[in-house]
Amino acid sequence: MTRRRSPLHIALLASATLGAAWLTIDPSIALGQHTGGTGTVTIENEAERQLFWSLICSCGCPRETLGTCPCDFGSARREEMRGLLKGGMSVEQIQDAYVARYGSKFLAVPRNEGSKRLLWMVPTVAILIGAGVVVVTLRRWKRRSDELEGAKKGRKGNAPAEEGKRDQYDDQLDQELRDDE
Repeated sequence: MTRRRSPLHIALLASATLGAAWLTIDPSIALGQHTGGTGTVTIENEAERQLFWSLICSCGCPRETLGTCPCDFGSARREEMRGLLKGGMSVEQIQDAYVARYGSKFLAVPRNEGSKRLLWMVPTVAILIGAGVVVVTLRRWKRRSDELEGAKKGRKGNAPAEEGKRDQYDDQLDQELRDDE
C-alpha cells in the first residue's frame, strides 16, 4: 500500500534536494572557505613582519594574524598597512589606528596597560600561589613522615624484637610453650 505525501513533505523533500545539488555545485560555501586571495602571504621587511604578526585579520577566520591569513580581506589589509608604513607611520601608530577602527580584540597580544594588566598579572599570581601550595604541602608531608619515623624508633615496648635479640616477652612465650608440652 502506498502512502500519499502531503504538500509539506513534498516541499521539504524538494528543498533538501535543491540544497544538496547547490552544495554539490559550489562546495566552498559548505566548507566555510573564503574566495579570493592568492593563498600566500608576502612579507617584505621586518617592520611588516612585526605589524602583520601583531594584528588579527577581520575576515572572520579563526583568529589568524595578518601574517598568516591568505584570504582576500587579509590581502587588502596588508596592502593598506604597507601604504601606511610607506607614508611614514610607525608600527605602533598603525596598530593604534587598527584598534580604533576594528577594536582591541583584533590585537594578537593584548597590551600591558590599564585594566589589561590583569590579563598578565592573574596567571602569574595564580602560578605563584600554586607553587606555594605545592611547597607547603610537600613540607607537611615530609614533617609527618619524619614524625612517624621518629615515633617508630621511639617505641620500645610494643616494637617487635629485632632479629637475634630477645626480650622479656620472648622468654615468657618460650616458657609457656615448654610448660604446655
